[in-house]
Amino acid sequence: MQLQGLTETGIREGATPEVFRRGEDYFRHGAVLSLVRRGQVVEAEVEGSQPLPYSVRVEFYEGDVAAALCDCPYDWGGWCKHIVATLLACLEAPDAIEERPTLEELLSGLDRDRLQALLLSLAEDEPRLAAAVEARVALTTSATTAASEPSGSGLAVPRPPVDPRPFHRQVREAIRGMDYSRSTDFYSQMSEAVEGVRTVLDQARAFTRVGDGANALIVLEALTEEFMAGYEGLDDSYGHVGDLFHDLGPAWAEALLTADPAPDERDRWAGKLESWQRELDSYGVDEALDVALEAAEQGWDFPPLQRVLREGTTDREESEVESALWDEELVAARLNVLERQGRLEEYLRLARAAGQIVLYTTMLLRLGRVDEAVEHGLGRLAEPEEALALAKALRERGELERALRIAQHGLTLEGRRAELASWLRDLAAGMGRMEEALSAALVAFEESPELATYLRVRDLAGEGWPALRDRLLEQLRRVRSYYPSGPVDVFLHEGLIDDAIVAVAEGATHTLVGRVADAAVESRPEWVIAASRGQADAIMDEGKAQYYDSAVRWLGRAKRAYHLAGREPEWRSYLEELLARHSRKYKLVPMLKALK
Repeated sequence: MQLQGLTETGIREGATPEVFRRGEDYFRHGAVLSLVRRGQVVEAEVEGSQPLPYSVRVEFYEGDVAAALCDCPYDWGGWCKHIVATLLACLEAPDAIEERPTLEELLSGLDRDRLQALLLSLAEDEPRLAAAVEARVALTTSATTAASEPSGSGLAVPRPPVDPRPFHRQVREAIRGMDYSRSTDFYSQMSEAVEGVRTVLDQARAFTRVGDGANALIVLEALTEEFMAGYEGLDDSYGHVGDLFHDLGPAWAEALLTADPAPDERDRWAGKLESWQRELDSYGVDEALDVALEAAEQGWDFPPLQRVLREGTTDREESEVESALWDEELVAARLNVLERQGRLEEYLRLARAAGQIVLYTTMLLRLGRVDEAVEHGLGRLAEPEEALALAKALRERGELERALRIAQHGLTLEGRRAELASWLRDLAAGMGRMEEALSAALVAFEESPELATYLRVRDLAGEGWPALRDRLLEQLRRVRSYYPSGPVDVFLHEGLIDDAIVAVAEGATHTLVGRVADAAVESRPEWVIAASRGQADAIMDEGKAQYYDSAVRWLGRAKRAYHLAGREPEWRSYLEELLARHSRKYKLVPMLKALK
């Protein structure tokens, strides 16, 4: 089934050019093993570098990608190659998508007894499920109580304390799931263990979101105690464990601020947090719980904070003690709690005093104070990213003209403008403001000279494209970069082989040079011969046995180029020379002989 709104350009814009190419290669070589669609969610299994395939989950909203997740370790911005491969499969092979009913549809026909029997059966097969269900029941009870409380009262109604034992068990079972004997799958096991603990963290956050800070603290205490006990036995080579501890700090801070315990109780929590942090310091996990400790020490009655909440102003340079008030994570936690409790004027005063311009202006929008938000944004926005956030909020409210104005203002600010320019381009085009759309598209290309941004300028330029094309190509010829992937993509798309060759002349990566060589082999075989020999010789002469496969691929390019250039005798002579020169490299020699 075709997913409306999914385009190759959109997929390109979601990933870096190199990742897109690798994802495309994965798709072309059949790495996407399965595609299952349930409602607006597509799940896939994609072969990768591990023995087990990676799991990809993509959520769609009105045809666009709303969220895309993969359990691979990629964390360098944008989508990973497995997500790209999945999306390309959805786009180019929609018939391969297996349509299945959603869980809601599957369960809708079951009565209470059958549902209960199903759940009990699943719990027998998966022991961890029983503890998760017990925890979820406690959360549901707390959420039901929260729903009956007066909206915006800011008062917490006492709720029955949850039993911490299920949460202790969940964390212990997640850590025990590590099997160090299966070294080939170690990354997946560590990732799974940490995700199991994160499930408990998510449950604590859920209690906080419904205003039940006291039970959130019970869950967090169980999680932290168990994870601290098991931490020493975990290998944190990939940094997942340290990342989890750093996520714990803000969760603790927000739970403490939500519960708002009495001073003596806050002191007790502060003592525990300080003790845990000292232990973490010895493992090199510095400052992970500092924001939680500050929340415990300050609470809501910290005098400088009280002044801000009453008056909206404070002397931020007054003392070193007060500087702790402006910790960004702590400010974010306070704002979240104030918002949930309906204390919106205090929210505005704190957001403005803390310099949180985006949060301040978007809250003004929620309160219907649109003109005030726009005026404040025009006067105080400092970066294009801030302008983009406010413009998006205005668009969500249907304030398209004001969104356009804020976005255009954002392009005048210093900073990274590529994302804002692309967003403004699409907004203006959707409004029929083609001149403004083209102007933004040119900025997007200037900031991010990639094939996707180039093609969008072409689409918007109409009859003016030939002149703009020459201008953009000339602009690309002036780009000097270690990794000129964007210019190379454009040059190859336009068939400008000589320009692509020049672009990779100053130390580009092996992968990029290889792409140009593959495209240039018929029209510029002499260059391909020289480039391929240079790459292969460097690997072989240094005896990099682990890269011999790559050297042979380069030699394969050289062989074809020699053939196309009518210089086959020279190829045979060169190969014989290589065999003589590297005769003692037992791994390489058979690979060279296979090239005859």
